[in-house]
Amino acid sequence: MVERRKVQKTGSSSYIVTLPKDWIDTVGVKPGDYVLVYEHEGKLIIMPPKVEEMSRIGEIRVLEPVDNNEIFRVLVAMYLAGYDTIKISFNQKIKDLAKRISELKNKARIKLAGLEVVDESYNTITMKILLDLRELPLIRALRRLHLIVNNMLKDAIDAFYKKDLGLAEAVIQRDDEADRFHFMIVRQLALALLDIRLMYELKISNPVETINYRIVARNLERIADHTVNIARRIYHRPDQCYLCDDTYKIGQHIVELFNKAMDSLYKLSRREAEEAIKKSREVVNLIEETLLNKILLGNIPANEKAFMTLIYDSLRRITRYSGGIAEATLNIRASRNNINEIK
Repeated sequence: MVERRKVQKTGSSSYIVTLPKDWIDTVGVKPGDYVLVYEHEGKLIIMPPKVEEMSRIGEIRVLEPVDNNEIFRVLVAMYLAGYDTIKISFNQKIKDLAKRISELKNKARIKLAGLEVVDESYNTITMKILLDLRELPLIRALRRLHLIVNNMLKDAIDAFYKKDLGLAEAVIQRDDEADRFHFMIVRQLALALLDIRLMYELKISNPVETINYRIVARNLERIADHTVNIARRIYHRPDQCYLCDDTYKIGQHIVELFNKAMDSLYKLSRREAEEAIKKSREVVNLIEETLLNKILLGNIPANEKAFMTLIYDSLRRITRYSGGIAEATLNIRASRNNINEIK
């Protein structure tokens, strides 16, 4: 509902505007209470102080014996949506409830930062997110996720080149940590859209910027996933690998590109973002040329053709996701500046 309210002058330098009675009654503000006033992009936003005490409570009701992965995906969705307390209740006729609940608790603790079990019964479990997102600002969280993914990528390429199965397994194990930070960042961004105060505390200028940071976080998570795909396929790498040297060199270009894209984000540098976009196109062209001429049409064994085709698919996707981070950087920069000089 939109209402027009007349601005009135009181005293020599103050202005007043009345507040709608329905809103006052709904939020419980009384005469003499304070309200919070925030300026945002030329607008004033008025919030009651009690909003600080509000908590979002959600519930998942499992009525049929579905796979635990389905339940966990809904749990993740509610975590990302910003719920503070999430209760999962099972139909008591479902078998093996103790095992199901134990599996969910363990997986949630591994994947979802700040989540703790605060109540549990035979067929219910209540989880509370005890995470103060202000303690890890957005850029610091992104830097941490970047570091995790960068190390995974470098180790996966080294493990591929040396056929080091131990290093490949270490890459796979680190995916849980990458997921934790990705989910935490997405939760931060969702809560920032719900609460303008948190948006300011995270140093986000506007909702458009929030969407682009979401794209960056998603691309980092997808790069981690394809890095894990490379690590898993190393178990099937032929001992005699004719294209491993070429592939290793391409991998080094991809690592350099990935870090250039992230550096452009930290600096909000248009020039560095454009350089990363240009390099991503060059690397994609190199990947596709190698895939066509040296793998699909090349004179190498059939088992290496199949193996390398899968590896190159992941390398191409990682390259494009890195370019996507640079494009998101341009979007964030444009949302902050109404004048953009190109030189």
